Amino acid sequence: MIRIVSAEPLPGYRLKVAFDDGTGGTFAVEPERRGGVFLKLLDPQVFNAVKLNPDFGCVEWPGGIDLCPDVMRSAAL
Repeated sequence: MIRIVSAEPLPGYRLKVAFDDGTGGTFAVEPERRGGVFLKLLDPQVFNAVKLNPDFGCVEWPGGIDLCPDVMRSAAL
C-alpha cells in the first residue's frame, strides 16, 4: 500500500504530496464535489490543518476527515 510521506496545503484546496515510492504531485481535494464532511474543508483554517496519519500513511483533518493515499496517487498531477 502506498503511503504519503509529506503533504503541504496549497491555494485552491489542493495539496502538494509526496509518496513513499518517490512519486509526488498536486492533488485537488475538491470539497464541494465530495460534499458531506468534506464541506468543512472549505474553511481555510480547517483545510490548512492537514496532517499525516503515521499509522495509515494518509492525510487527515480535524473531525476524522481523511483521504486514501492510493486514490490520491492515481489522481495526483
